[in-house]
Amino acid sequence: MYEKLDRSEGRVVGYEVRDELTEEELEEILLDLEEVIIEEGSVRILVHVPSFPSPDLDALDEDIGFWLEHGDDIDRYAIVGDSKLVEWVTELEDRLTDIDLQYFEEEDLDEAWAWLEDSQFAPKNEA
Repeated sequence: MYEKLDRSEGRVVGYEVRDELTEEELEEILLDLEEVIIEEGSVRILVHVPSFPSPDLDALDEDIGFWLEHGDDIDRYAIVGDSKLVEWVTELEDRLTDIDLQYFEEEDLDEAWAWLEDSQFAPKNEA
């Protein structure tokens, strides 16, 4: 289950993900992100995971395909949560990809939004 967050605006888009994320739900999120990329040229993503969600394994193919196709279109990616596993995975992905990924603790949700909204940050495709 997911919810698009009200603070989403322009190229900055946030979602809260709880429980199991189905293939259909992931597809909806990825289509939304593609629309933002088309309209804005790139996207900055926040994913708030207050509890560790269990993904539908069929959804993983969709997810991997999206990142391979649009990795250069993602300026920043903030993960906000309360899980050492999510923190560890975020740090690993940051080292393995060119995407600027950062993990924020649950109480730092506003800081994560501020990091994404920072106008001093020059997106890769505008640098």
